[in-house]
Amino acid sequence: MRILTIVGPTAAGKTAVAMEIAQQVGGEIISADSRQIFKYLDIGTAKPNRKQREKVKFHLIDFVEPDADYSCGQFARDAEHVIIATLKNKRTPIICGGTGLYIKALFHPLDELPCSDRNTKENLNAMLARHGLEYMYTKLQRLDPDWAKRIKHTDKQRILRGLEVYHITGMAISTLIGKRKHSSRFLPYYIGLNLPREKLYQRIDGRFDQMVANGLVQEVESILARGFRPQSSAFRTIGYREIVEHLQGTISLEAAIEKAKRRTRNYAKRQITWFNKVRDLQWHSPEEPGLVDTIVNHAR
Repeated sequence: MRILTIVGPTAAGKTAVAMEIAQQVGGEIISADSRQIFKYLDIGTAKPNRKQREKVKFHLIDFVEPDADYSCGQFARDAEHVIIATLKNKRTPIICGGTGLYIKALFHPLDELPCSDRNTKENLNAMLARHGLEYMYTKLQRLDPDWAKRIKHTDKQRILRGLEVYHITGMAISTLIGKRKHSSRFLPYYIGLNLPREKLYQRIDGRFDQMVANGLVQEVESILARGFRPQSSAFRTIGYREIVEHLQGTISLEAAIEKAKRRTRNYAKRQITWFNKVRDLQWHSPEEPGLVDTIVNHAR
């Protein structure tokens, strides 16, 4: 079964188009956005607001704690369950988002590896802080030499993931990769939304200014006040990371805003590069006359 999948860079207008389509076809939107999953991060992630959610049902937003880990493999499993449930309810599922790894994991399933375990991860991070990355890599070489050969000795994320998988399962990650895959039950019908670069960058800059005006700084303060640490997963989000730096006194608010805008523009470039490599993706402008009707007719 083909699933309509709307992708593209941040600020290109994906949500608005997906909502119009959903209202026409009796659809529900499954967000493929790795930042909108987090609770309390509303303004800076451009999360659908209450009025939008009253018009169209959204899935996989606002359900992960800011200090929790959530993988693309978990997204694929969750999205598959939502798609099946939506179809059973005789509704039309629509994937919408710009996190390429999430979408790839759904339609081209990854190796089935164990989910992250918070206690194991914390223990490994504490070990890293005490002994350094070279020690952790040496430890990985002893436990899983094949995986250690595949990655760089400076690749902290993959070193820690290899150690984590070994501690959780007692098995080397190199023995699990490529042996426990499953096929996707669905095929994507891709629609890419983009704008001329100058116009997209204007949107990005203007949107971030509006986020600050809408209370982004206060939102970050309120999340920190809940007890979540600046090192939490959610604060790796562009915009939030820079505001945290400002609140810590590292940079001025003006510098934080400019830094966030620049990083967002660079992220948009990377998204476009990623989706340009996707086969059968059709690019459109969100301002194209009759776009929604065209998509609906072709998706049938």
